[in-house]
Amino acid sequence: MKCPVCDSESLEIIKTKGKNTKEVLLKCNECGNTFKETINIPKMVDRRIIISKFEESEKKQVKLYPDEILEVGEVLEVDGEEVEITSLENIRGGRVSKSTVLELETIWVSSRAGPARVGISIDYGGRIFSKKVEVERDFLFTVGDVMKMGRAVFRIKSMKTVTHKIRKGSAQAEETKRVYGRPAESKDKYQYDLTSKVIEREV
Repeated sequence: MKCPVCDSESLEIIKTKGKNTKEVLLKCNECGNTFKETINIPKMVDRRIIISKFEESEKKQVKLYPDEILEVGEVLEVDGEEVEITSLENIRGGRVSKSTVLELETIWVSSRAGPARVGISIDYGGRIFSKKVEVERDFLFTVGDVMKMGRAVFRIKSMKTVTHKIRKGSAQAEETKRVYGRPAESKDKYQYDLTSKVIEREV
C-alpha cells in the first residue's frame, strides 16, 4: 500500500475494523495524510507440522495464512512454544528453504524449549569416547577451548553445526550438533566442566 498523496510506503495503522474484510485507517509517516483502505484477509489453512525435541517427534496441525512466506531458520510459535524451522516439504514432495504456506505440505521444526543437546566426541588416537551433554541454548563452544567431562580433559578441535563443519571460531549450543576434541596436554587447565551436564547414556 502507498499513500495516495506522496506515494510513500511508510504507513502507520491507526484503526481497523471487520473480520474477513478489514477496513483500515492509515496515516502516512512522510506527509501525515490519513486515508482508508479495504483489505481482504485470506482464510487460514491447516498445515502439518512435525516438532522434534531431541530423539522424539510430535505431529500437529497449525493454522497459517496461505500467502505467508516461511523460511528455514525462522522461529514460529506453536501452542505457546517457540520452534525453529529446520526443513520445508512442498506439495510435490521436495525439500525447499523458502516457500509460501499454500505450496507446503509439511513444516519440520525443532523445539527451542529447554536446554540444547550436543554430542561430544573425543579422539584418543582412533578410539572415540562419546557422550551427549545438555547445556543452555546460548552456551558458547569455541575451537581451542579446554573442557572437562568426567575424567576426560580435552581441547575442542572442530564442531559440526546444523549447517556446516567449523575448525575455528565459536557456535552457540542450539546451533551445534557435535563437538570434536582431542585429549588436552597435562599442563592445560580447563575453562569449563561439563561433567554435571552429561546424559548417562552412551551415544
